[in-house]
Amino acid sequence: MGQQAEAKWWSKDTVAVVTGANKGIGFEIVRQLAKEGITVVLTARDATRGAEAIESLKKQGFQNVNFHTLDVGSQESIDALAEWLHTTYGAIDILINNAGILDDPNGVNLEIAKSVLATNYFAVKNVTKTLLPLLRDDTPGGARVIVVASRLGQLKGLPNKDYVTTLTDREHITEDFVDSFVNKYLEDVANGNHNKGDWPDLTKLGWEAPVETYAVSKIAVIAYVSALHNTLVARHEGEKKINVFSSCPGHVRTDLAPNGIKTVEEGADTPVWLALHSPKEGLGKLYGERTILDF
Repeated sequence: MGQQAEAKWWSKDTVAVVTGANKGIGFEIVRQLAKEGITVVLTARDATRGAEAIESLKKQGFQNVNFHTLDVGSQESIDALAEWLHTTYGAIDILINNAGILDDPNGVNLEIAKSVLATNYFAVKNVTKTLLPLLRDDTPGGARVIVVASRLGQLKGLPNKDYVTTLTDREHITEDFVDSFVNKYLEDVANGNHNKGDWPDLTKLGWEAPVETYAVSKIAVIAYVSALHNTLVARHEGEKKINVFSSCPGHVRTDLAPNGIKTVEEGADTPVWLALHSPKEGLGKLYGERTILDF
């Protein structure tokens, strides 16, 4: 399954950071990376829950885990994490952005849309941009950034064909365009135009719960990963190499999706595989089950 893996390059000196990791897929990503002998920093907004997660891992025999609070919606909190990482480790090798929230089950309004996009898109950008300077220059094969996304962000769920055309041209996606895409959605929600046919209506794909804004946020982060890859490729030769991917864990049974059909172990597999093996043919692309997926 998937692509050929590179030889083992990691050790106890390899440092990974995982956001939104006190439970669910994030916690399992931490566990699997720690099992590989990597030093893993588990982050979560709630200090008590984060400490409990670390204690659970240590009881399982993993002493190579540490905790730092992170509210992804607060730049001050992100900066504090970055300063602590720099002081404690000097640099990191792997960043996995896992933190995310769903729509309100009662439907979409501007407050909900802003909240979902703030966490699932803008916070991903802010965490990534702030921690990029800490990614190590000499990580074998390049440092890695993985964003946990979703198949709900695939373009088959987006009715607006102009957006689909632009986003399909992944080698030319820019962060500014992705921002404009997100802001246009928020504008349409504010004006009551978000249900006029331009935005995802996933009931047509069999989803009963209202996940419109979640889908927009996942389209945005998948596109942002492509935009970030394009930016990194355009840098002058000689700067640090950073490999970026988005990854769909699948419909995993978690607090967010109690009716999920996959285990957290299965859901964490591809993000962990990408972190460890960084397949060069899929840079900037979306993965699921260790395989490149269509946007």
